[in-house]
Amino acid sequence: MRRVLQGRPHLLAASLCTGLAAANGLRETSLMLAAAAVALAIGSVAAAPSLRLPVLGLALLLAGWWWGSARLEALDRSPLRAEVGRAGHVLAAVTGPARRSRFDLRVPADALRFRDRVVREPVLLRLPPGRSPPQGAVLDLIGEIRLPRGPRNGFDERTWLRRHGVHVVVRASRWRAVGRRGGLAGFADSLRARLAGSMAPGVHGERRAVIAGILLGEDEGLSDELRRRFRASGLYHLLAVSGQNVALIAGGALFLAWFVGLPRLAGEIGALAAIGGYVLAVGWQPSVVRAGIAGALASLAWLASRPLDRWYFLLVGAAILLAWNPYSLLDAGFQLSFAAVAAIFVAVPRLEKQLAGYPVPRSLAEVVAVSGACGLATAPILLTQFGVVPLYSIPANALAAPVVAPLLGLALVTALVAPILPPLAALLAWVNGWLAAYLAACARLVGGLPYAAVSARTAFIVFCLALGLALLVARLRPPRAPRLAVLGLLAVLIVGGWRLRPGAPGLPAPRGLRITFLDVGQGDGALLQVPQGAVLVDEGAPEADVAGQLRGLGLKSLAMIVLTHPQRDHVGGAAEVLDRLRVGFVLDPEIPSGSSDEKAALAVARRRHVRVVVARAGEGFRLGRLRLSVLWPDGPGAPGDDPNNHAIVLLASYGHVDALFTADAETDVTGRLRVPPVEILKVAHHGSADPGLPRQLEQIHPRIAVISVGAHNDYGHPSPSTVAALAAVPGLATYRTDRDGRVVVESDGERISVRDER
Repeated sequence: MRRVLQGRPHLLAASLCTGLAAANGLRETSLMLAAAAVALAIGSVAAAPSLRLPVLGLALLLAGWWWGSARLEALDRSPLRAEVGRAGHVLAAVTGPARRSRFDLRVPADALRFRDRVVREPVLLRLPPGRSPPQGAVLDLIGEIRLPRGPRNGFDERTWLRRHGVHVVVRASRWRAVGRRGGLAGFADSLRARLAGSMAPGVHGERRAVIAGILLGEDEGLSDELRRRFRASGLYHLLAVSGQNVALIAGGALFLAWFVGLPRLAGEIGALAAIGGYVLAVGWQPSVVRAGIAGALASLAWLASRPLDRWYFLLVGAAILLAWNPYSLLDAGFQLSFAAVAAIFVAVPRLEKQLAGYPVPRSLAEVVAVSGACGLATAPILLTQFGVVPLYSIPANALAAPVVAPLLGLALVTALVAPILPPLAALLAWVNGWLAAYLAACARLVGGLPYAAVSARTAFIVFCLALGLALLVARLRPPRAPRLAVLGLLAVLIVGGWRLRPGAPGLPAPRGLRITFLDVGQGDGALLQVPQGAVLVDEGAPEADVAGQLRGLGLKSLAMIVLTHPQRDHVGGAAEVLDRLRVGFVLDPEIPSGSSDEKAALAVARRRHVRVVVARAGEGFRLGRLRLSVLWPDGPGAPGDDPNNHAIVLLASYGHVDALFTADAETDVTGRLRVPPVEILKVAHHGSADPGLPRQLEQIHPRIAVISVGAHNDYGHPSPSTVAALAAVPGLATYRTDRDGRVVVESDGERISVRDER
């Protein structure tokens, strides 16, 4: 049997992987299948030498198929799914770092208890924005069991979570930590906390987040903008722990053993312990598990005096991941990790040989070969999973390569030194912060180039042009064909990237009036567009990323932005809008306030020389056929007054269609104004209780009402009385951004059409 396995263990590992993967297509949990696998394994001992390998391979394939089917059945079981719609006391242990979405915290956890029932099931906690619970904390909360979201904007959250064994979401408005989990998981939490706390002492903000991404594989600390730039530049793989991390860990352990005079055996054992601790600290990510298994098997091979087989190491890593969760085969991280490593094994040596005759430094040739091979291998996966592929990944990786290994090494050394020599650790972290800043600058530079990430159609056009040019050059100039082909490919990629249309163009310019009530959660943000330009009324909270939403709609400039009143949910995103888009002027009510969000917006306006106009009742503005009339305020109000009572109230008119934007000014303000009948009403204050609303609705007779409100907010908005008042108006269509998403109203000045973008 040893002779059968010798030299060909990767074939058996491939058989096991095939069986585990096959369970995704057809499940078979019959014990007959398991018995057949056992019988074949026993029979392989007595089989002819030439048949032993195929018989044993078939046994492993059937065993993998049976095990994978059983694991999928276990992953698909969910006791809590029967509790959907019910609320109760929940005890849950946090199993990973919290991720901030636009309006809440999304925290992976294991539910330990629901009501009086003991459970053990992975869940996703959705908690209010603010302080996030640390990994490993046991939380006590009152939560409602809900189903994850279905398909929306090209992403099916329910299917994605199900493949990770998560079937329900627990929604809670508050929580408290009551302990920490123990055992091996608790030990892993402790390792991660110590590594995260000592990797960059004294370094904060974006630089610390980049270091955490390189060392721990987490991108939670990065801004949405920088995360997008890393993806668009082709550098996002640096934020996933890879073989380089594990190699450095193992090499460091071996070097330390050599330095203190320990034998190689002790060094290899130390390397195994270091790899195991690092994998525990980072967590169950496909790339780190694959790299950790490969590193551990390499050490074990040395200890057992066995030859190294990199394909075997790779396939064993795949088998372990698939045995734990066969759905991993469908995960983008799994696919990208293994495709990239296979490309390094197969294509990189050939590319390096082709580049050997060029006057290119060996280190640069290696970066180009690795980036090119991995880029080609992962492009189909990126296009299938995300719909875009980075176009400039080779130059981006060439720019970033000089600092990646030093950054990782310094972070590890800093973590080791911090408990012993804090001043030295702080100095190393300061140096590392500059390397992190350089890496972020590379991502922003390359990811910010026109058409850095292109769609499938554009990528196909670029590839065809490049291939055609390369073949043409090869026919015309045989002696220099390889070099000219490479130069032609680079030229087409660069020119194509600057000239071809992007993969996700914004909406076409409106022919008449288009009002887009943006989905900003618990806040306000409305975009008014006409062929001559656009006006933004309120900018939502910072986490709503209104600037990003506007850029996604194809906007680069605004004629005016309106800061209705200095509260975070209305003007929190104004500074970023002013920073990322060209703005004609700012309309501000000049209410006395200590709002840091408004101060930040006005500071950016001054820096970018954007004029600030004080809003007062009676003033008007015109943009093409769009007329904007300020109905309120008549003054700034006294210090300490409620800003809602002095917010800007706007009437927008286009032909015979009028829209009333009330901000947070309720009928105790708007009821005193001369408001004409309107077709479109932005309901005041996110639909809060307003006793005068029924009477106002009788006076203005709106046809469309829009409530800008966040899902499951803590204020109870919209209030039942407001919903009832709107429902009582005959012919009034009411939309809510928490349920309908972005609401778009279009008009030619006479007719009106509405659509939601759930």
